[in-house]
Amino acid sequence: MPPVETERESLLDGLRATRDALLTGCSGITDLQGKFKPAPDRWSIEECAEHIALVEHGVLARLTQEATPAERVVRPERQAELRERAGNRSTKRQAPDRARPTGRFGSLQSALERFAANREKTIAYVSSCEADLHAGSIAHPLGAMTPHEFIVFMTTHTLHHLQQIAEIQKSPGYLA
Repeated sequence: MPPVETERESLLDGLRATRDALLTGCSGITDLQGKFKPAPDRWSIEECAEHIALVEHGVLARLTQEATPAERVVRPERQAELRERAGNRSTKRQAPDRARPTGRFGSLQSALERFAANREKTIAYVSSCEADLHAGSIAHPLGAMTPHEFIVFMTTHTLHHLQQIAEIQKSPGYLA
């Protein structure tokens, strides 16, 4: 089992890397491109960014307010499952109402700024948290997760939507 500090650094590296990947992946996208929807029932890039910013905020709130003490559990197989879900876009899930995009940030740039600010709060929390991130439980539609697994989920969630953004950019009608 890796030392706790090494695990924490790995989580922080994942949070930073996926933040940077999203911001880089959305760099140079115009407002018009950001609002393009491949179909009426599909999200735009701006809506994806809004959703990611909302989830980032919500997950941090759940980490800090809803994690209940539990026996220490380290489940590498669960972490691998969460990472694998990021690469699997074949199963579409419905976002809860609180995380559905409504245009509340007004632009792709504003949504990305909100995401980056929320991610910085998450990074600060993980950096300063003294709790054992394997000793807790948080309810989730994908099943109960430890705080550590929840942070892994945050990084994979960002990658999942970054793949969605790449798909949007390859859609017929997208203004390249």
